[in-house]
Amino acid sequence: MWVENEARRTNRNLFLVNGLIAAVLVLVIAVNYRYCVNFFLGCQPISAAELASLKSADQRWRNFVSVSGAKSLKIGYNDIEEETQNGQVVSSEVKAEYVFLRVGDNILLVKASPGAEKLEYSGELVPMTQQVQDDVVRSLKAEDPDLAAMVLPFTLNAADYRSNGWVGLAIMTPLLALALWNLLKAARRSSEPQSSPAWKALSAFGNAEQLSHEIEADMQPGGVSRYGKLMIGPKWMVRRKTFSTWVSPVGDVIWIYKKVTKHSVNFIPTGKTYSVILTGRRRQRIEEQMKEKAVNDLTMEMANRVPWAIFGFDKNLEQAWKKDPQGVITAVDTRYEQHKGKAASAATPAS
Repeated sequence: MWVENEARRTNRNLFLVNGLIAAVLVLVIAVNYRYCVNFFLGCQPISAAELASLKSADQRWRNFVSVSGAKSLKIGYNDIEEETQNGQVVSSEVKAEYVFLRVGDNILLVKASPGAEKLEYSGELVPMTQQVQDDVVRSLKAEDPDLAAMVLPFTLNAADYRSNGWVGLAIMTPLLALALWNLLKAARRSSEPQSSPAWKALSAFGNAEQLSHEIEADMQPGGVSRYGKLMIGPKWMVRRKTFSTWVSPVGDVIWIYKKVTKHSVNFIPTGKTYSVILTGRRRQRIEEQMKEKAVNDLTMEMANRVPWAIFGFDKNLEQAWKKDPQGVITAVDTRYEQHKGKAASAATPAS
């Protein structure tokens, strides 16, 4: 049955797309599992002895740590963010300052937020970047080799170590919630096809099962006009999209107009796109983008098939439709009765 097939098609797409989204998000979490666990568990105190025993930042699985030292000193090395215009620096901001923290017999290089030095920092143990090694450690080694030998081979990022976590939460939480919600909808619709949008849309016009057979016969190849994704049969119009199916009787159309959208970049015209707007008596509305010739051909076909409908955009008509749609429908019904009367008169032979 046509409506059941459409319900299955849209439901399958809903399940596949949202299942893929959920799988990708789970994969991202799995790849960043260590960071995620540390982010949620927070910083764990670490002793000077354990810190000194580490050969790299990756050696300790819980790498979000709190470190206490005996002395701290800014070294004058900063991360600076500059804003440029036309190749000229117009503003600059210190995003992070580097501090030497004396921890036991060693020195820990701390990337800290701007401010006064502290004796305790919390952050993420990370590998020392090559640039910091070149700019800080090598320079220090040339001036004071003994002091440079005390510097541990990793950095404590105490400035922006939680930023990625907050950004990830802001993006992934609503995405994962939406994906799971849609998967639940897909599961429910699989067991209850009548709850699918396609079934509900068709039910607005009568018995969905009976109308489904009618549409199936109506959409047979050879009797259907195609305009973009819109298919128009002898009695029905259908547009199939990834997650939905729009359906409406041809005779329900009361207002048709062409929409032209002009596009520009920096006020320079780059082209136009064309769409047709179809509005029905049950407030069903569709906007389908297509080539200008297709829009014109569709409008001409509808003018031959529903000549009593209103054609063309009018601001006053738009306001009337918003305020009193039933009044517009009544006016179109009057036009329909007049059209029937003229057609009957033309068909009656002269006596």
